[in-house]
Amino acid sequence: MLVSRARLVGPRRQLGMTMSDSNQPDSTEQQPQTGEPILTEKAVRTRRRILEAALALFARKGYEGTTMREIAAEAGCSLGLAYRYFAGKDEMVLELYSELARTLERQVESLPPGTVAGRFARVMGTLLELMAPHRETLGALFGAALNPRSTVGVFGGRASEVRRQARGLYYRVVTQASDAPRPTQAEDLATLLYGLQLALVLFWLLDRTDGAQRTHALLAFLRDILARLRPLLALPPVARPLARLTRIVGPLLGDDRYAEPPTGQADGSADQE
Repeated sequence: MLVSRARLVGPRRQLGMTMSDSNQPDSTEQQPQTGEPILTEKAVRTRRRILEAALALFARKGYEGTTMREIAAEAGCSLGLAYRYFAGKDEMVLELYSELARTLERQVESLPPGTVAGRFARVMGTLLELMAPHRETLGALFGAALNPRSTVGVFGGRASEVRRQARGLYYRVVTQASDAPRPTQAEDLATLLYGLQLALVLFWLLDRTDGAQRTHALLAFLRDILARLRPLLALPPVARPLARLTRIVGPLLGDDRYAEPPTGQADGSADQE
């Protein structure tokens, strides 16, 4: 039987659900090792239907303009059943983030050998393809996603694990490349590439050219620039500013090496060689 580790939320009594509810929750099983609930095949389909209904409504009405009641109606289930699978709208958005990250991670595992620049371009091209069906939804989430106080903010606390996962993905892109740098620089480069991913996604959301031609042109440009800059990482005048930059932006990009705010020179001062 196909099962999923996607969790259920909230006790049945809290949601006002009874056994006479016409939309009874689908059956669950328990993981033998942990006792955590896992979903049966039917439950996985129900959860997926609710998620897809939410994403479609976000695209049409916007994130703030959509209610859980409307999502339940769109999915053809009771409000209680919708809450059984998702505690709120924010969990649905975070699930979309996680789903994209997991799918991209599987793609990275099958990347062919190549340079850092070439592998980065392949990963970004794949990500743009994965996001294309969700473009209107992601566009509707634009404001909330960039708000660090929002529960669905890309830089918010609840998305921290997704950021770590995405940055770890780029660490593998770098370390498994034919021109992989030394370990410390690989860490810095992974953080930089994840930052470039976020910038490219932002550009893609704003790009209204046919087939996102400007975005693909920008990606090709960045690939060429990375190819030219990669040999320079061995030079201290390049490596030191890169390390300084990652100390500053790393905590926002899932780089756990820099948990504390960076110390050093005041803004605008030059690196001392």
